[in-house]
Amino acid sequence: MLGKKLFYITGVVIMQKPLVSVLIPVYNVEKYIEKCLRSLFVNTIVSDCEIILVDDCSPDKSMDIVRRVLADFPTMENKVRLHSHDCNRGSAAARNTGLLQAQGKYIICVDSDDWVEPDYLEQLYGKAMATDADIVGCNLIKEFPHKSIPTKNMLPENSAICVGGLLLGKIQGWLHVKMIRRSLLIDNNISWVEGLDLWEDVLFSLKVFTCVERISNVDEFLYHYRFNKQSLVNTFGEKRIDNLIGVVKEIECFLQNRDLLERYYNDFIVMKTRVKVSILCESNPKLQRQYKSMYPEINKMIIYENSISKVKRIAAYLILRGHYCSGNLLLFFVRLGRKIKYR
Repeated sequence: MLGKKLFYITGVVIMQKPLVSVLIPVYNVEKYIEKCLRSLFVNTIVSDCEIILVDDCSPDKSMDIVRRVLADFPTMENKVRLHSHDCNRGSAAARNTGLLQAQGKYIICVDSDDWVEPDYLEQLYGKAMATDADIVGCNLIKEFPHKSIPTKNMLPENSAICVGGLLLGKIQGWLHVKMIRRSLLIDNNISWVEGLDLWEDVLFSLKVFTCVERISNVDEFLYHYRFNKQSLVNTFGEKRIDNLIGVVKEIECFLQNRDLLERYYNDFIVMKTRVKVSILCESNPKLQRQYKSMYPEINKMIIYENSISKVKRIAAYLILRGHYCSGNLLLFFVRLGRKIKYR
């Protein structure tokens, strides 16, 4: 067992601060929250950690299920902290609420529709202690309805490579496979931007990577990410598009304020290219017409950007040229293929 729950000062018992704070937003997850919590409650060092659940004004029975599961684990009563929003504010705001309440030496985010391995917390925290790391990564398993896909997620141990990798799409922003030193977030005033709930993990991870000194990894598959089947076929709505554009703007402002934009400018342009292609390829023809004029400086780059699949580059190029029927027919087969692959 890592750490001790209690220590003594002149005969008085003092509760030790938790090793890890686990932040969990809760919203419309009544089908999944039980599996998530049970997987955490049997973690090997959970008795030395705290789990902070933030009810983001969930309209379903998610919180009733939370309380029922807690009743089955009476030893967790003093380890779980429940907080509620008066109205739905999104996952970014919920995580901020959790972060404000956190007392752990490290924090990690868990999505309430996912689940974890029994040694998830111990492996990550143990590595952090062994290497004095600011951030520790691990691998995950993507869980589809009828298949599981182990996915490597080892972080480069050089923070500059991590920043560039995020912008280029070579490194994922996934926060549930990153245990982060809490003092690093406090000292550098890092939090989530309320209202940005898509790609918010990329923005947050980028801020963290610009501040870290030591990065470590646990080369184990410790997290199970439940892939939303609907996201494979649904198109972007205007709200999601504006969210993506907002993240790009926040990243640009952050890099400018840290005098890092020039250093990462080429990588940032690639990110803008990837975002524009995503918007053109995942939205309907009406929105394609509305947003195809955004970032005009990167239009000529789209067809040559090898980090984007060739079929998406061709589809985006056709849409930019006004050939909406041809571009969207090509995208129809792309979505059909994804649906079949991950069914």
